[in-house]
Amino acid sequence: MISYRTFRTYMQGHEGTKYLTMFFLAVLLLLVVIFSTFIGSVHISFMSVLQIYGSQIPFFSRYIPENYTAIQYTIIASIREPEVLGGLVVGASLGIGGAVIQSIFRNPITEPYIIGLSSGAALGAVMTIILGLTFFGLYSQQILAFIFAMASVIVVYMFALRGGKAHPTYMLLTGVALSFFLSAIVALLLFSNINLEDEAFFWLLGSLENINWLELFPVTVVVVLCSVILGTQYKELDALQMGDTHARSVGVNVERTKAISIFLVALSVSAVVSISGLIGFVGLIMPHVARMIFGGSNRFVLPGSALTGAIFLILADDIARGSVVGVVIPIGIITGIIGVPFFLLIMRKMSGGRYGN
Repeated sequence: MISYRTFRTYMQGHEGTKYLTMFFLAVLLLLVVIFSTFIGSVHISFMSVLQIYGSQIPFFSRYIPENYTAIQYTIIASIREPEVLGGLVVGASLGIGGAVIQSIFRNPITEPYIIGLSSGAALGAVMTIILGLTFFGLYSQQILAFIFAMASVIVVYMFALRGGKAHPTYMLLTGVALSFFLSAIVALLLFSNINLEDEAFFWLLGSLENINWLELFPVTVVVVLCSVILGTQYKELDALQMGDTHARSVGVNVERTKAISIFLVALSVSAVVSISGLIGFVGLIMPHVARMIFGGSNRFVLPGSALTGAIFLILADDIARGSVVGVVIPIGIITGIIGVPFFLLIMRKMSGGRYGN
């Protein structure tokens, strides 16, 4: 019987196998997306779902029989599809963001939220809910969550500057301090208006339920652009994992690479948090899963983290939607329940010498 160590060594030592595994994950993601549209309080047959999918394909829809009702079409096309694809975009963004942040900070237990994103987004969203802010119309909550998240990252970055350089340690400490401060303000706002606590708490625990096409499209564009640019930085990120001194010795502009990478992660994650709320553990765990499969090179870890993050979050949303009939559990609860033991298992493998960055 092949041992875990032998299997992992084989996987990480053969580039062709890595590409094949990446292809397998992409196919698995596609199957998970299709499967997830079947889950919900309203039962829709397999053939009806496939016909609805086919009817949305240009030049192909004329050959698809319409053996489904208008209500079924609305449920699939306007409710379940944006929710599932929203899970794909959010999970991919958090996964790749976590991999980049862990490479920059050289810390296996960091995630995108550590640089102040979550607390800033939470304050923006809760202010919209509690104070009834409507500066940007129907999408005031999403836009203010995004603005406050980006503002928090800028504050953290500015406070971490020492001699024109942003030190990772200062960024971590400033991020933690700012998170506590903004969390206190959020708690004060919640305490001041108990009537709206439920809506605010539901956002704070994360949900894909209310994502629609109009808000998903611009977020997807932002995530794709940021992810592509980050993907071109894999060599620089690999060098940063070895330390700033090593990175400089091989010609990497350390400060510039860190600043650009952190900005792109902040932009991407702030965008997805604005429509999904706070969803934990995806950005922390999925980069480790990708490294266990592909090794330490960000050439494979970045897309691997995006794929595993998307798969994990969509499946977690399936559990949230299908676990209790008539009740949608916030997805952050599901990711926490699954994520904690999973993270402890990864830590055990790391301490046993079976895994490392």
